[in-house]
Amino acid sequence: MRLMSLEARGYRSLLDASIPIGGVNVFIGANAAGKSTILDALRFLGEAVQLRDFKVPVHSRGRMIALAWKGAPAERVELSVHVADGDSTFKWTVQLTRNGYGFSVTESVHRTVDRSPPEVLLTAAGGKGEWWSGERQQTVPLSQDPTSCGLAAAAADASFPAHAVAKFIGRWGFFDPNPFLLRRDWSSVESPRLDHYGRNLAETLYRLDDDTRQDILEATQAIVGSPQDIEPRMAEDDDSYYFVQGEAGLQYRVHQMSVSSGTLRILALMTALHTSAEAKLTGEAKLIGIEEPENYVHPGALSSLVQHLGDIGENENMQLLVTTHSPLVLDALGDPQVVRVVSRHVERGTVVESGDAKAIRRALDGSGFGLGEYYQ
Repeated sequence: MRLMSLEARGYRSLLDASIPIGGVNVFIGANAAGKSTILDALRFLGEAVQLRDFKVPVHSRGRMIALAWKGAPAERVELSVHVADGDSTFKWTVQLTRNGYGFSVTESVHRTVDRSPPEVLLTAAGGKGEWWSGERQQTVPLSQDPTSCGLAAAAADASFPAHAVAKFIGRWGFFDPNPFLLRRDWSSVESPRLDHYGRNLAETLYRLDDDTRQDILEATQAIVGSPQDIEPRMAEDDDSYYFVQGEAGLQYRVHQMSVSSGTLRILALMTALHTSAEAKLTGEAKLIGIEEPENYVHPGALSSLVQHLGDIGENENMQLLVTTHSPLVLDALGDPQVVRVVSRHVERGTVVESGDAKAIRRALDGSGFGLGEYYQ
């Protein structure tokens, strides 16, 4: 199962954008071009499926007034994703309409098999609608709160033909680990996987099996040279979690609170990547997005970091989306085919373009430039 494209109308800077998505996607561009908005639009949809409601994803982004395109009154936002599964392609469309301080949701799911006309699998508006049951060969009424996610509700029944699509979207993970947050315990974060900001890093490490934890340690060592070992612990007095690590030349172990920012961020990113890469073993398709992996990382370590990203991206069950400002990341990447140039126009909003990979490769070979130099 693969995400093929995102279409967005009126979502923040995405006024009218259609963005193809491949196996590895590296978004580059100036500040405020809309790189993070692309990842956030997908994260928004993933949160709605996970929570089975759009209320928290909308409110956590400042409500509709902050979510919608600012070049017009904040009345409506529309997002669509195309997901391929074998010979079938599914299109999930979500439209949010502002109602005063609130909003309502309209959804549809269509399936296209080969070149046949699209089938309607779900329609919902204001909490009312219906979905198609493949097992019963009939439509099933849908009645829920006006802000609820119809796709998630229908997918609770395995006979819904887009059941696997909902599971796929609900597994999407997006990560921007923050060292300030990584140093502290956030026992209140209830998540079965690593949090977007890495707030439950210690607990995640604590619950991993020894082999996966060792893979994360070795990957972190390969990039930043430390730590020598990691020991996640659970505090006996309040059931909170923390970790300590061994560092070369030190007599005592270093507490999570004192670990360097770069090491913390890389440790969190490697945890995100290696826990997501279980798709290689389970066969479950996953998509992960990472914001500016170069932040807090020494330039000399970036080539090793990119190598780890590339290794994950080679997994046929994984899709990787990365934003970056670093020419060094592009130089280490070296593949013009995965680069998406993001720019923002006054009237058109965010525009995403892919260059002619063969022509760029010829230019690189002829000039001696690296990919980062070329785009600079």
